[in-house]
Amino acid sequence: MIAPRHLLVPTDLSPFSFSVLKYALEIADLFSAQLTVLHVVDRHAEHVHQTDGERERSARAAVDVLLHQAGAEGRPIGVVLRHGPAVSEIVKAARDLAADLIVMCTHGRTGMRHVLVGSVAEKVVRLSPCPVLTMRPEEFREIVGITEDDVAGDLHLSMPE
Repeated sequence: MIAPRHLLVPTDLSPFSFSVLKYALEIADLFSAQLTVLHVVDRHAEHVHQTDGERERSARAAVDVLLHQAGAEGRPIGVVLRHGPAVSEIVKAARDLAADLIVMCTHGRTGMRHVLVGSVAEKVVRLSPCPVLTMRPEEFREIVGITEDDVAGDLHLSMPE
């Protein structure tokens, strides 16, 4: 397996987004990989009274706050905003950006709610052109003292020279 060079981090701007982004930043640092944050603006969700431009400005501001909170200011992180169904836009972005790893959160829905709402992460895993690292909310923890050797050994990755 080759170390990731471009990570795509879809965010729905939920409270879990912060932890996923922090985790992805650690991975990007570890492998000197490019990182792109993606937010898909849903025209049919909230803020129906807003124009596309207003929704996009609001989403961009929220992504900027997320990046600031994660300590990512001043880093070369791409931000992409798209409109449409989340699953198809995430998969298209992964292809368009030549991402080789998607890092995203699951919301841990179970039972009837999962059946009715479905899982964006589950669908992305099935349709993605690249591997997808999914994190459940209860799995978030701070990465402390991890080294390239730890990751290479545990994930059986070949590190770039």
